[in-house]
Amino acid sequence: MLLVTSMANLTYSQGVYISSAGPVNRSMGGASTAAPISALSAMYWNPASISGMENTELEVGVDLLFAEHNVTSTVGGTTGSTDADPGTFPVPNFAWTHRLQDPRFTFGLGVNSVAGFKTSLPASTTNPVLAPQPTGLGQITSEASFLQIAPVLSMAVTERMSFAAGPLVTTGQIGIEPFVFDSVNGDNTYSSGRATHYHWGGGFQLGTYFLMTPEWQLGASYKSKAWMETFEFTGADENGLPRTLTADIDLPSVLSLGTGYTGFDQWLFAADIRYFDYANADGFGDDATYDGTGKLGGLDWSSVFALALGAQRSVGERLVLRGGYSYNQNPIRESESFFNMASPLIYEHVLSMGGSYKLNEKVAVNVAWSHYFENTRTGAVILPGVGAVPGSSISNRLSADFLSFGIVMKQ
Repeated sequence: MLLVTSMANLTYSQGVYISSAGPVNRSMGGASTAAPISALSAMYWNPASISGMENTELEVGVDLLFAEHNVTSTVGGTTGSTDADPGTFPVPNFAWTHRLQDPRFTFGLGVNSVAGFKTSLPASTTNPVLAPQPTGLGQITSEASFLQIAPVLSMAVTERMSFAAGPLVTTGQIGIEPFVFDSVNGDNTYSSGRATHYHWGGGFQLGTYFLMTPEWQLGASYKSKAWMETFEFTGADENGLPRTLTADIDLPSVLSLGTGYTGFDQWLFAADIRYFDYANADGFGDDATYDGTGKLGGLDWSSVFALALGAQRSVGERLVLRGGYSYNQNPIRESESFFNMASPLIYEHVLSMGGSYKLNEKVAVNVAWSHYFENTRTGAVILPGVGAVPGSSISNRLSADFLSFGIVMKQ
């Protein structure tokens, strides 16, 4: 149900994770585990690679998300279709790297929007799943934002090998309507859930970066899952009186492996493979089943692999062009389409392009665009105490575009 509204749409990305940080990384399809071409590119996927950067660097970027989402359902011979109206969603990112007085050590700080969403499906008299409660779910709205603060220290143990480690401080806020993570009210309807405050969590990240030859680079990193405190929401019972709703939601751990190649003049090629462990993250990996009170246990997402490929070409002294492609396995099975109605992160193929223009030796402006190709998931309508409704179906159709802007300043 609306559960996905809350958790699953944590922006259009590799499942819940945003697939890149800033326009440089985005234009490379997110490939950067062994290709430290900017502060955000290095900090987001492999903090050890900041040891491979030549200069102290500050990078600021913002992504704008434009999504098209449609829900079509059939119940009892009635079919209806509704377009969501999520609006434009901003995704800001910031990274700073600094070589310390001891040249073996590089400090980095990233402040990244790692997940977030906003969507809205109006109640409908013609679309069965959006019929007013308790017949359907009624209006479905959701919004969320997750931010990670990531200080890190990278040490070059040899001229070719570096290691990095640091904490991940995560804060997030979620709003869900209807709130299916808790029991129904006495009139068999779900309350809406508004976050009472920002919630906090913690984790850690590790990375390594290795110059195998002058042309080949290797990288690996691990982000632990973000252990979040229990989310609390303000709701209302059937009499309009306040009630407190709760949900346990953690961001999953991520393992990244990558390689970079610079053997052709003015060219850089990069490839990453990642593993997102949704199956062992609270909320995402819990079974998508109702208990006796109508409470939904989780999303039952699958852990998935993702592939990112990118290429960069320098054209003259000021212009750099980039292109990228990414593919990820779908964490949402067809049978889970109903539970991911408001946040159907079902995309699989993403094409990206962009470039940088150097205003001078120290400042460059960056732009990028990504297109998330349309994909559809179709399954049955699943109700508490009933299960899959015979002859029913619900389809989520999604496509999206990201437009990114940013600036890099070097010392």
